[in-house]
Amino acid sequence: MNLGEARNFFRAVRPVLKNALTSGRIFRPQCVLTEPDPDILCEFDVEIPLADGTFVTANVFRSRRAQKAGEKWPVVMCAHPYDNHLIPALGKTPLGGPPLQYRMIPQEGKPEFSSLTSWESPDPNFWVRSGYAVVNMNLPGFANSGGQPGFSTANQADAFGQAIDWIGAQEWCTGSVGLSGVSYLAISQYGVAAGQGEHGVPKCLKAISPWEGVRDLYREMFFEGGIQELGFPVFWWHTEVKPTINCSEEEFIEIEGQLPQDMGSVHPFYDDYWRSKVPPVADIELPILICASFSDQGLHTRGSFGIFREVRSRQKWVYTHRRLKWDAYYSPEVQAITKSFFDHFVKGEEGNDFLEQAPVRLEVRASRDEIYEVRGEEEWPLARTRYEKWFLAEDLSLQSRAGADAGEAVYDACSGELRFRRVFERDTELTGYMKLRLWVEARPGSASAPAPDDMALFIGVDKRDAEGQRVPFYGSVGNHADLVTRGLIAASRRALEPAASTEFEPVLAHQRDEKLAPGDIVALEIALNPSSTFFRAGEALELIIAPREIVPSPPYRKSTEHNRGLHVIHFGGEYDSHLLVPEIPGRTH
Repeated sequence: MNLGEARNFFRAVRPVLKNALTSGRIFRPQCVLTEPDPDILCEFDVEIPLADGTFVTANVFRSRRAQKAGEKWPVVMCAHPYDNHLIPALGKTPLGGPPLQYRMIPQEGKPEFSSLTSWESPDPNFWVRSGYAVVNMNLPGFANSGGQPGFSTANQADAFGQAIDWIGAQEWCTGSVGLSGVSYLAISQYGVAAGQGEHGVPKCLKAISPWEGVRDLYREMFFEGGIQELGFPVFWWHTEVKPTINCSEEEFIEIEGQLPQDMGSVHPFYDDYWRSKVPPVADIELPILICASFSDQGLHTRGSFGIFREVRSRQKWVYTHRRLKWDAYYSPEVQAITKSFFDHFVKGEEGNDFLEQAPVRLEVRASRDEIYEVRGEEEWPLARTRYEKWFLAEDLSLQSRAGADAGEAVYDACSGELRFRRVFERDTELTGYMKLRLWVEARPGSASAPAPDDMALFIGVDKRDAEGQRVPFYGSVGNHADLVTRGLIAASRRALEPAASTEFEPVLAHQRDEKLAPGDIVALEIALNPSSTFFRAGEALELIIAPREIVPSPPYRKSTEHNRGLHVIHFGGEYDSHLLVPEIPGRTH
């Protein structure tokens, strides 16, 4: 670890560790462990042979009673780089308790699962009691699996596909497999379900349920908005991945080209390296139940909603929520819905009621702790959405009409910010995608200083109650005080990818930097993450424009190296700076 990497790691891990210590969570992890059902037969380190002569390892959890009776059962399976030995039942976790993450990361409540459960994986207790075997697999190159490690590669999808069909061919299996899991355990499902590897789509794979996963590593995490993420890659590598690779760090660099924390520096633009890590999700035709949360902004929110829109399957559902993902994944409600989905498509119980579920389970929040409404919808985004433009005004309000005269607002590019507010005259639901169009200029901070040639802008949409008090929401990595939605952009990356962009969701091309010349006034199209929020009459929406992260979410930390001097926001007249909002008519009470 060089000095720069050590500095980034310290800055990423320090607030996480400090919070874990001061809250006492490091000694009192926020989860509930249950004892394994005595009926569960545990088979650890089962070697699954692959066509290249290597193997992957899996833990297999089955019913003793079913084995004795010679019954065949379907399978719920997952694959990841996190080492399936890290479960309390094997004594491999800190102090014999739950996985380390439950000591480090704040939870919403106390998710409950058995001591056979590894990080973000299906709980064998629930699934074996529900009539399924559970297979928890280490991807190639991780833990004691053979082969070479890597991230989001076709090789991983190929190995996963082979393993699925090998499991399906075992004498105790019905030949039907469904996939489940959170984050990387969701990401690993996309490639195999799309047939990304040479093995193609496994014949035994019947349905998938990816629970919050990145679709495009570059656009959604490493360089969201063209601003480099400095904290999460180095935190993730040192705390979760490096300890599990089956080779040295130097050998990993030879295989992957660089470490995760160096991907953005080695590949600063959207090139073939990044494209190779985007699974062809449009090719997925299997039944799919996706979780897309409004809370995991900066990591999984945008990609999960995008995958639901892109997959080709005619049998697709999305479960939305604004909780923390681990609490939701292990909740009785989610387990029941996922079981119903698998019972229909994996077990083949055609008589159950899953097909009566609406395609979209929409959760609308009024605050972190108030769910305004949960309802079924037929599509995402909602077809009846009425997009409204709210224009930035000189009095720092958001108006329905643009001002006739041009104006500007200025803030310090290191420490300042601007806040524009709109008070709702009637109850209003905003559900879907917001977009901010800004005309901006970078000016020197003094007459003798050179003009800045770039600017990093961080955008937040906040909620204020009728008394003007801030209303918090759940956010990513345990954040309990997040914004309604957020976005960001580097002015030099403002060029769009026209084929991928829509009226409500601009997609940046990331092919080159277009630096600012002195006096340049340029238009930026800034994508904000999907959200669903209810505002009562008298409450307000507040648009925040800042040169730094508005609500920090450690271990995330964005680069602000370009910011100096002054940021100028132009509006009115020829400058149509405005916030596009998705108002939903006919659903207020």
